[in-house]
Amino acid sequence: MRLVDKFTLWFMGVFLLVTPITTFICYNNIEKKINDAETARLTDMNERVATQLKSGVNAEKEMKGLATEIVAIPTQLPAQRVQVEKEAADNNFQKYHENRLAVTSYYTINNKNYKISSYSYTPKAEQILSSILNTIVWKLVLMIFCLVISARLVSHRILRSLRITMKKIENFNVKRKLTFPHTGTRELRELNSFLQKMTDKAVEEYAAIKEFSENASHELQTPLAIIRSKLELLTETDIHEDQAALISDMQNAIEKLAKINRSLTLLAKLENKEYEVSESIRFCRVAKDVLAAYEDRIEMKNLSVKNNIDKNIQLKIHPTLADMLMNNLLGNAIRHNVQNGTINITLTQRQLIVSNTGLPPEIPTDELFQRFKKSNQCSESVGLGLSIVKQICEVSGFKVSYNYSNQLHVLEVEFYPSATKEYVAGTTSHQNFEPALS
Repeated sequence: MRLVDKFTLWFMGVFLLVTPITTFICYNNIEKKINDAETARLTDMNERVATQLKSGVNAEKEMKGLATEIVAIPTQLPAQRVQVEKEAADNNFQKYHENRLAVTSYYTINNKNYKISSYSYTPKAEQILSSILNTIVWKLVLMIFCLVISARLVSHRILRSLRITMKKIENFNVKRKLTFPHTGTRELRELNSFLQKMTDKAVEEYAAIKEFSENASHELQTPLAIIRSKLELLTETDIHEDQAALISDMQNAIEKLAKINRSLTLLAKLENKEYEVSESIRFCRVAKDVLAAYEDRIEMKNLSVKNNIDKNIQLKIHPTLADMLMNNLLGNAIRHNVQNGTINITLTQRQLIVSNTGLPPEIPTDELFQRFKKSNQCSESVGLGLSIVKQICEVSGFKVSYNYSNQLHVLEVEFYPSATKEYVAGTTSHQNFEPALS
C-alpha cells in the first residue's frame, strides 16, 4: 500500500472516530441553545404582560393572538416564581415532531396574585438529531472526497522527491556515485543527506576492495608463475622417482591454487555485478560450442551424450557468463561422471537441464552450492564450480536447483522462475529425464 493511501485511511479513520463524538456534542448544544433561547423569550413575554397589568392596561386586549394566559390565584405564591415545563405536544401536533415548552411566572400585582403562563413549540430531539446527521453525512462525504483528491495532489508534489530517491536507490550501482534531488521538506532532505553519505561510502569502499582484489590477484600470478617455471626446470634435472612424485604433487597444488585465485576473483566480480547485460544472445549457439569443445574429454571417458537443444533460444545474459555457465555445468558432468557413463542435455526457451551418471553425493545437494563444499566424487576439485554457477544464475535472474534421483545428478536452470509451476511441469513432462545436476 502506498504512503499516501495509508495517510488517507488514517485520516478517514480519525474522521469516523471523532464524528460521533462531535455529533453528540453538537446535538446537546443545539438542543440546549434552542430551549434556553425559547425559555428566555417566554419569560420576557411574561414580564411584559405583568408590566402591562401593573400599569392598568387591559393586558388581555394587548396580548390578543399571543400564546399567553393570565390567571388570578387566591393562594399564596410558590417559592419558585418562574417554572419551566417541557412535554410532548398534543396529538394534533404530533405529526410536526414538536415539544411544548411552557414558562409560568408568578407575580403580586395591586395586592392580587397572578399566574402568567406563556408557551411555545420547539423541535423534538429526533428532529434535531435527524437534521444534524443529515448534515454530518454530507459533510463526511464532502470531506472524504476532498481528502482523497487533495492527498493525491499533495502526494504528487511533496512525495515526488521521495519517489525519485527510491528510483535512484533501486538502480544504485557501486561503480558510480549517486546524486539525489533537492527538496524543501526537512525529513526528506535529511534522508537524502544520509543516503548520499551512505552510497558515497559504499562506492569508495567498493573501489578500494576492487583495487585490492585486482592487485592481489595480479601479484599472486607472478610468484605462482615463478614457482611453476622453477618446478619445470627441476623436472629436467636428474631426480629420483619419489622426488618426481613430490614435484608432481607440488605442480598440482600450484595449479589448484591458481584455479582458486581465478575462481574467487570471478566470484567477486559477479557479486559486484560487473557484468552488465545490454542485449540478448543466442544461448543455443553457446551450448553447442561448449559441447563441441569438450568432445575430446567425452571420448576419453567413453561417455554417451544425448542432447535436445532447441533452436533460436534467446536469453538476456552476458556472453562471458553464458560461456562460464555452460563450461561449469558440462565440465562438472564430465568430471564427476563414471567411465562409460551418460550425459543428458536439454535446452528449451524456459530451462536448461544437465544430468549425468555418477556416485551418490555424501552431503545434501543444496550444500554443494556453498563455497569450498564438495563431495568425494573428485578430490582434485576446489569446490567453487557450483558456487560460480549459482552466482551467475542470481546475477542473470535465473533459478538453479540440484538433486540426485534415479542414479542421476541433475542440475536445472530455470530462465523464468516467476512462471507458473503448471507451465514448467508441462514443459518438463516431454523430456527424457527428470530435472536437476551434479
